[in-house]
Amino acid sequence: MWMSYDPERDGAYILFADGHPGEDAITPIEVTAAYSEPPPPPIESALCRLTLEFDRDGHLIAIEVEEASRVLPKAFLEQAARERGSRP
Repeated sequence: MWMSYDPERDGAYILFADGHPGEDAITPIEVTAAYSEPPPPPIESALCRLTLEFDRDGHLIAIEVEEASRVLPKAFLEQAARERGSRP
């Protein structure tokens, strides 16, 4: 697993796969919430800022989070910022 956080754009990226297969080999899906009762505003807001990345076999390989500082724990963002660099 590899993660990064860019504080300038407030975006986090979590890669679950050993390596990224390249942009041409993934299918990005922006999350849209469907629920019977609206969740609390912070949760609803977080759901609208997620992009899931799937490989050609349909495996979830990564998650991108916009406005990450609003929805991810500070300790995670600090660690991800230290690991920031080129992804595998």
